[in-house]
Amino acid sequence: MQPSRVLLIILMLLTALGETSTQLLIPALGELERGLHAKPGSSLLALSLFVGAFGLGQLWLGPLSDRLGRRPVLLVGLSLYLLATLGMLLAPNIEMLIGMRVLQGLGACAALVLARAIVRDVWQEQAGPALALTVLGMFTAIVLSPVVGGLLTQYGGWRAPLLATLLLGSLALLSVLGRYRETHLQRDPQAGRLKGLLANYLQVWPSCRALALTIACTYGAMFVVVAGSSSVYIGLLGLSAAQYGLTFALVVSGLLGGALFTLRNVQRMGPQRVVGIGVALVLIGALLTLAVYQLSGLSLLGLSLPQVLVTLGGGMLLPAAVAGAVIPNPQRAGLAAGLMGFSQMAGATLAGLLLGALQDGSAWPMVALNTLFAVLAFLFFHLLRVRPVVTAAVVGKLP
Repeated sequence: MQPSRVLLIILMLLTALGETSTQLLIPALGELERGLHAKPGSSLLALSLFVGAFGLGQLWLGPLSDRLGRRPVLLVGLSLYLLATLGMLLAPNIEMLIGMRVLQGLGACAALVLARAIVRDVWQEQAGPALALTVLGMFTAIVLSPVVGGLLTQYGGWRAPLLATLLLGSLALLSVLGRYRETHLQRDPQAGRLKGLLANYLQVWPSCRALALTIACTYGAMFVVVAGSSSVYIGLLGLSAAQYGLTFALVVSGLLGGALFTLRNVQRMGPQRVVGIGVALVLIGALLTLAVYQLSGLSLLGLSLPQVLVTLGGGMLLPAAVAGAVIPNPQRAGLAAGLMGFSQMAGATLAGLLLGALQDGSAWPMVALNTLFAVLAFLFFHLLRVRPVVTAAVVGKLP
């Protein structure tokens, strides 16, 4: 096997680690609350704070790797992830578990942001398809994890999914130790320093703002369904944990189709065009979900089928948006990847907090927020995207 293929498999594992840490645990949330004698719904805070830490950490760890190199930052992050996961397994109460979950998010964010930066280091201007492949691995994990998490919870209790994440984190750390050699050789001695970090982000913001805000709102639209689906499918529709895992896996399987589309077409079409198609599908799926819910109420098919369009569009635009940000910034790939990762998780955090605040025992808050974030994603992309400049020479050639 060629080294690049081995590296690509490692990067797929690193990219999937954060999402797997969430998706495996979601079917176990109810069991977790009962096991720790916590009030219903309190585990949603663990989800929201995880993605908050996951996003904020990328803002610093990405640029820090531009200065220190990818490998040392990655090793420290994965070690923190393992220690925090062990702390969650041993947590005696929900407060301790939430605290360890925050540390787990900080450790996991290093895996995602540095995987994206490493792709830019190695594949350079051809990074689009490679990014799509790593995201395809992440989406495969998202599809499979709810099924696995549901089965683990049903037969092993709420700690079983955490044991699975501990094993995955260990595999990631051993893979990096054994098979990854530093890929960022042209270091920036000023990168990652807190003084000047904001100025560096402001420099790349104008070229990335449309993509950053689009990915934030798209991820927000998807995350309200991720965070709210357990209570809706299990609590309101009466599915078991295993049935919920299978149903949710079918819904998010659209992510795989979207990522495959980007893999095959991003070089030919360009990241901006792929993002435009993806965000349109996200909007259509969310509006259909709202319409069906308003007209016929909550149902398994009425909720699930339109959301496949949302995940299909999200699967297209996520790797394309990241490619559109990191490819033009070769010397600041870590910083650009950090900005996109932060935006992604900021949207998810805001969506999770709003969902928790608006919970009323029905599916309405989840459906309404899904639609709101999809509309915002569509508007941000089309109002803020950088359009190609048509020069006088080009105009003269037009018929």
